[in-house]
Amino acid sequence: MSKAAALFRENKQAWIIVACMWAAFLLAYTARQSVSSTFGILRSELGFTDRQLGLTGTVFLWTYAIMNPIAGHIGDRVSRPLLLWSSLLLWSTATLLMGLAWAPWVLLAGRGALAVAQGLYAPTAVAYISQIHSGATRATAITVHGTAQYAGVILGGWYGGMASEAFGFRGMFFSIAAVTLIYAVFLRWMLTHRAPDTGSGARRGEAKSPLGDMFGTPSYLAICVAFVSVNIMLWIVYTWLPDIVRERYRLSAGAAGLNATAFVQMAMIVGLMTGAPLGDWASRKSPNGRIWVMAFGLFMSSPFIYLIAASGSLFEMKLASIGYGLFKGLFSANIWAALLAVSAKDRSAFAVGFCNSLGGLFGGVSSYLVGLFRGHYPVATMFGAAASVGWFATLFLLFIAWRTYERDLKRYQEPAA
Repeated sequence: MSKAAALFRENKQAWIIVACMWAAFLLAYTARQSVSSTFGILRSELGFTDRQLGLTGTVFLWTYAIMNPIAGHIGDRVSRPLLLWSSLLLWSTATLLMGLAWAPWVLLAGRGALAVAQGLYAPTAVAYISQIHSGATRATAITVHGTAQYAGVILGGWYGGMASEAFGFRGMFFSIAAVTLIYAVFLRWMLTHRAPDTGSGARRGEAKSPLGDMFGTPSYLAICVAFVSVNIMLWIVYTWLPDIVRERYRLSAGAAGLNATAFVQMAMIVGLMTGAPLGDWASRKSPNGRIWVMAFGLFMSSPFIYLIAASGSLFEMKLASIGYGLFKGLFSANIWAALLAVSAKDRSAFAVGFCNSLGGLFGGVSSYLVGLFRGHYPVATMFGAAASVGWFATLFLLFIAWRTYERDLKRYQEPAA
């Protein structure tokens, strides 16, 4: 029996729960990404301007940013399974609200509500997977769960455009809301009856580690800075690339949504599945090994952001998308394992939530700025500026890792693997 098969048998129930959470995360990204493939329809039916369309990303991400540390704080204290399935119920309701929109502000309010609901999910999910999986499978389990993000972006990009053209943006949102509601019921049953016994009961103990320790850990802060740069690049792609592809190459909303997401996301999945074992191997060779893999992925992915916008043909755009996605996947496969290794265990959900909040805040800024300045500056120039941020963040990450990461690992007595 292979080592992988043995680890699966040993943690079978935990892997089943990860599979169920994977489907929930898929629905989360389907709901949040689908709107970007309806920009043309929202312009004609609800009178959206480019600035307001940029706000669909900004409102979501800023609200999401505010919610993540709050959710992490809650997730360190109450039942994590309860928060997970409750989040699905709430974002199903928010998606329904977007389908009922009669004006731009109503849809934007729905995006904010969606962010509140989904903000409860992400930090809690990472912390819960870390809780039910041992160190031997923890990083892999978090990475496998994370692949749902990329599959969800593809599904949301395609389904948002196709369904809104077929039966309107309202019907598109209503259908996503209905599926999410049904799945929330199923997830509650699975988390109640099939989840491994963590011995934590309905409530978790009070976190005792002071927050000042986390904010005073240089390696944690450096990882947060790198994550911010990744989100600046990622969210201009998520928010604007479907509309750019539709206009530039004269495609339907469904085809544009698929072309703008599929190549990036499929390459990211390959990068994730390559980056996770590569990071595990590198961390066994050196305490800083996982950070070196992350830095390499961030450095190499950054110029491809510019090439996506500067491409002269759809084929070139696809190649640039693959390059960006592949190297970005190397980074993403290792970030949470690296971050949790330099965070106190009783602050794990908050540590993830705070980092996620920074990514959402700055991702929202980038999404809004592209909408604000589109028409004043070339799109390639704005994408190139985001790429330069990635390179500066890489240098900062390497410097801090070289100086403090090994010391911070020992401080929290957490193995690098």
